[in-house]
Amino acid sequence: MNTRAALRTPDVIRQAREHLSRGQLPMDLLDASIGRSWQRCLEHGLSPGIRLDLPRLDSRELRLQRETHRRLIELADPLVSQMTEDLRGCQLLLATPDATILKSYGRNFVIDERLRIGAGINLDERWFGTNAPALALIERAPVLVKSCEHLLFPDNPVSCVAAPLFDLNGDCLGLIDLTFEANHPRPEIFLRRVQQLTGALEQRLFLHHYQQRWVLQVHASLAELDSVSCGLVAINDAGLILAVDTQATQWLGQLPASLVGRSIEELLGSPWPTFQQQCEGQSELLGLELTGGRLFGRLNSPEQWQPAEVIQAPSPPPVTTPIGRQLDELVAGWRPPLAREARRAARALASGLPVLLQGETGTGKEQLARALHASLGGQGPFVALNCAALPESLVEAELFGYGEGAFTGARKGGYGGRLVQANGGTLLLDEIGDMPLALQARLLRVLQERVVTPLGDHREIPIDCNVIAASHRDLETLVANGDFREDLFYRLAAVVVELPALNEQADLATRIEECWGALCRAHGRDLALDEALLERLAAYPWPGNWRELEHCLEAALVGAEPECRGLTLEGLSLRWQRKLADPDTRGTTCEAPMPGSLADNPQALRELELTHMERTLEAHGGNMTAAARALGISRSTLYRRLG
Repeated sequence: MNTRAALRTPDVIRQAREHLSRGQLPMDLLDASIGRSWQRCLEHGLSPGIRLDLPRLDSRELRLQRETHRRLIELADPLVSQMTEDLRGCQLLLATPDATILKSYGRNFVIDERLRIGAGINLDERWFGTNAPALALIERAPVLVKSCEHLLFPDNPVSCVAAPLFDLNGDCLGLIDLTFEANHPRPEIFLRRVQQLTGALEQRLFLHHYQQRWVLQVHASLAELDSVSCGLVAINDAGLILAVDTQATQWLGQLPASLVGRSIEELLGSPWPTFQQQCEGQSELLGLELTGGRLFGRLNSPEQWQPAEVIQAPSPPPVTTPIGRQLDELVAGWRPPLAREARRAARALASGLPVLLQGETGTGKEQLARALHASLGGQGPFVALNCAALPESLVEAELFGYGEGAFTGARKGGYGGRLVQANGGTLLLDEIGDMPLALQARLLRVLQERVVTPLGDHREIPIDCNVIAASHRDLETLVANGDFREDLFYRLAAVVVELPALNEQADLATRIEECWGALCRAHGRDLALDEALLERLAAYPWPGNWRELEHCLEAALVGAEPECRGLTLEGLSLRWQRKLADPDTRGTTCEAPMPGSLADNPQALRELELTHMERTLEAHGGNMTAAARALGISRSTLYRRLG
């Protein structure tokens, strides 16, 4: 039976509450996990407006609980404290596997005049109703509970996300909850932050147990090998698999029971002693050819691998793209002169010369920068700063750092800045063409003297990092117009790489298949790509390049019915069906008529369009902006069509 994805908006939840007041539980209006939670709450005799009597530990009982869960606290406390500093105005909770709060960090939210969430409170659904900590433990997965979805608090001032933390045996150690203001426009950011935090903690558990063993990192994207989303495989000296973590089972497509005890040679495809010799004293990058597609790996000898660090700012979700790969594979579809220039850039970067990347929006400049960094051995951090994404007043502080008290709101202890963070690694200055002229002069001085002075500080901090600049704007034209400093241009442009547009790639059909395979792995789906559709996709001009292609395919993938086994032209959105159906209208936005019966049935066409929009919105966590971008329409259009 076809099911429609629920829209998690206040209006929809208000309708659900109206049904509930009449004795009906409207499961079709609720997210599946929220609906199950509301049903359990009703079975426990809970309903909106009921007076709560939450169990609360006294001081002695709380001390006993903290002693019992000392391992969890010692593991989590440093990273949770770090995230609390980064996310001012939020409250983080560390709780036991039965939803008892062990510690509270940051802000203390008050749900109503009688209820303050803090250490010692038990948040079990039986007492507190629908809430993220309890739901995460029940679902054994990260969850988002929006303010209006808390069954007992129709006017809840906060939303919350939570994720369980598992040990190497799959047993729950506890959970992390992050609570924030209900009116935040992008709650999915906080869900990713909690997932990142629990991923980092689970990697530290893995390191504790297998520090003396060989560790293989695996991921579908080379750029994500050092992230918390990479999978980990522990191997003994004889080449037998000792353990695999949750992420590794996802990427390898096999359960731990089918992997543990097997020889790693079955994955690597070569004799184990060969890899042992190659990895003596250094990590080795590998390509893993599996039945489900290709993965990237890094083999680390004992005591070499270190878990990923938690980044200090909310970031968009990683997108597994076909161009997050080693340099040679990245430029495989380029025309020979362009590919030679990319390889020249790698050699120049290794010699300490800066590199400038020029290309249209969506051509993959950051992915190329990561591949250039990886060509140096991937040693040291890769730090990126998008000069167009920050207000002019913040670019200087982000790039050069600042001392304590340098300005109102400055972080206690100061902030090192991106240049200092990139020490020993690579700094990407993305969209450098949008950097204010005043900052260009200061950046030029830093690049010349290799020292940086943070704002409000008199110290000169030596820096040693490779510099890659990137822009979709023609910097030479900006120089000619007086909008970019000529001396800075020549300082950055030792080697200039011009990235080709997507429709200039050789064997585009193969690249599209690779992109589709990577997206299927990232979303845990296995859908074939119809040959006729592949031909149409390869013939389309793709003015938005890789980003446009990925949005087109990803929206179709996440919107596909669970029973769907293949993607055809009819599985795309109506907009993309129109774009790809008629060769004479490809690449335009004109409204071409739909072929077949749909064109004769406006109501069916409308329902199909509405269903696709709703599924896309749900796939993007209710984020209207992201969903509109994936659908290729404006945000206001999406609001209007959804009513």
